[in-house]
Amino acid sequence: MSARHRWLAVALVVAGAACADIASPLRDDFYEWRLITPAASGTGVDSLSFHWPRNRLPVRVWVEDAASLPVNVPNAIATWRGAFLYGEFDATIVSDSSSADVIVRAGGAPGVEFSRRSVRLHSALAPECAGATDLDISDDHTQLRLPVRMYIDPRSDPNAADLPACLTLTTIHELGHALGIWQHSAQTTDIMFGDPVAAAPSERDLGTAEVIYHLTPNVEPIGP
Repeated sequence: MSARHRWLAVALVVAGAACADIASPLRDDFYEWRLITPAASGTGVDSLSFHWPRNRLPVRVWVEDAASLPVNVPNAIATWRGAFLYGEFDATIVSDSSSADVIVRAGGAPGVEFSRRSVRLHSALAPECAGATDLDISDDHTQLRLPVRMYIDPRSDPNAADLPACLTLTTIHELGHALGIWQHSAQTTDIMFGDPVAAAPSERDLGTAEVIYHLTPNVEPIGP
């Protein structure tokens, strides 16, 4: 599907969603992205959705100088920026971590206290590397406390042949979580599959990202 056709499909989905359930076959163009979690009220579940509002763009990203992150994070930003037709998402690298919206580090989570309000999205449990994204969500499920924390963990020998490719695709995957895809795809051909093998976002990944940024979220970013 071309970018124009994908956008037309998304436009139809958004229009339909305003008054009714999403109709088939357009449902097949994207997947469930919302975070399904026990309800803040204590009964049932909440479906949490998020995207960066225009007044927070470009998203400020601080990157640790390790595990090829200074190369892979700008690549991931460019990859996801290219998923949108009208600049709905953008990010920039910053030098001051205290002002960052997203902090990207190598490893698991060294020296970081894991809040009871945090949700950890595990990803890419490959032999070569792994990833995780931490979301600090308020108790009432209405706010995302910044910064979002991404971790890219090279778990193998630094000279392992498959490590560079694993780090590259895992960084793209984790940034997908940071921009609002809070659930894994069930299809192996999508970069947002739980243990990704795709080298780049699929048409379903791109369609999902577009839908997210054209529907009203129920979680807003707060801070730093």
